[in-house]
Amino acid sequence: MARLSIADPERRAGLYPHEFSGGMRQRVAIAIAVANGPRLLIADEPTTALDVTVQAQIIELLVELTLSRGLGMILITHDLGLVAGVADEIAVMYAGRIVERGSTEEVFAARAHPYTRGLLASLPRIDAAGRLAPIGGAPPSPVRLPQGCAFHPRCAFRTERCATVAPELAAHGRVRVSCHQREAIPPPGLGQ
Repeated sequence: MARLSIADPERRAGLYPHEFSGGMRQRVAIAIAVANGPRLLIADEPTTALDVTVQAQIIELLVELTLSRGLGMILITHDLGLVAGVADEIAVMYAGRIVERGSTEEVFAARAHPYTRGLLASLPRIDAAGRLAPIGGAPPSPVRLPQGCAFHPRCAFRTERCATVAPELAAHGRVRVSCHQREAIPPPGLGQ
C-alpha cells in the first residue's frame, strides 16, 4: 500500500472499504493484485467512476508497475481515449468477438470497423465543437446474438450478407478486421 501512494498504510490496512475514496479503493485493489508477484495484470475497467485526475493517476500507476516489475497488462475498457497512450496493441471487441486488431497507432489510423469508428467518434474532443456522435441502436443480448455479424443491426454500412454470414477476422492494410464491407467503407474522414 505504501508503494501505491497510500499514506499511513499500517493504520489504513485495518480500515473498511467505505473509509477510502474511490481512487484509494482502486489503489488497494491494485496492491492486492500485485502482492503475489504475477507476470500478467488484468485491469478490467480500472478507472470507471473516477474523475479524470484520479483516472490519470491510476493509469500512471499501472504503467509504472508494469514497467518496474516487468509485468504484462491487459487493459479492458470501452474508453479508447484512455488506452491511446498506454497500449501497444488493441483488440476492439463487440458481442464477445474481436472486430478489429492491430497496433494502437494502426487501429486509430485505420478505424476499419464501423464499431471502432463509432467508439472513437463518441469521444469528447477539445478541438471539436458540437455534440458527440452516439452509436445508434442498442447492443444485442449476449444470450440472443443476431445471425451474421452481431453489429449489423447498428451498422450504417450493412448489407444483406451482414445479416446472414458472420465475417472472419482478416487482413485489411496493417490491421485485421471482421467486416464484410471493409473494402467498401471510405477511409476515416470521408463519408463518416
